[in-house]
Amino acid sequence: MRNWIRFIVIFSLAFFTLIGVIVFYQAQKPIGKAEEKAEARAIEEGHLIEITRSYPVNGTEPSITVLGKDKEGRPKAAFVPDGKKGDIRSVLLSEGISSKEVLSAIREEMNVSDILHVHLGTDGSGPFWEVAFVGQDDKLNYVYMNFKDGSTRKKILNL
Repeated sequence: MRNWIRFIVIFSLAFFTLIGVIVFYQAQKPIGKAEEKAEARAIEEGHLIEITRSYPVNGTEPSITVLGKDKEGRPKAAFVPDGKKGDIRSVLLSEGISSKEVLSAIREEMNVSDILHVHLGTDGSGPFWEVAFVGQDDKLNYVYMNFKDGSTRKKILNL
């Protein structure tokens, strides 16, 4: 009888673990496909020739940010509209402040416990840095900083 109980428990754990892995994999597929399409479009339209990284940014206008290099080998970001046709906007990374400068400004201004991500995005008013971090009080915070000059656009604190 013990062997049957042990078998049922082990089988159940393995089954639910497998189901969890399958659900997670299926949930990630749309994001991966959107990033692949955005990367291909950025290359096709001549904004980038080499891709280093891409990620979704959900600001006022959802888009996929594709980072890479242009024809001259300069680091560049292309903002591909997500889910709709539209013009790709791009910016040379040398034209604004770096992610390291953004992080140092955030750390000077606020009590930061853990940085979750630093993403470059765009909206109607131009490119911005989105910084998500956990504060000393273990609450989630978002700060949006202007890419050109590093001024703070928006703060969403203590979520």
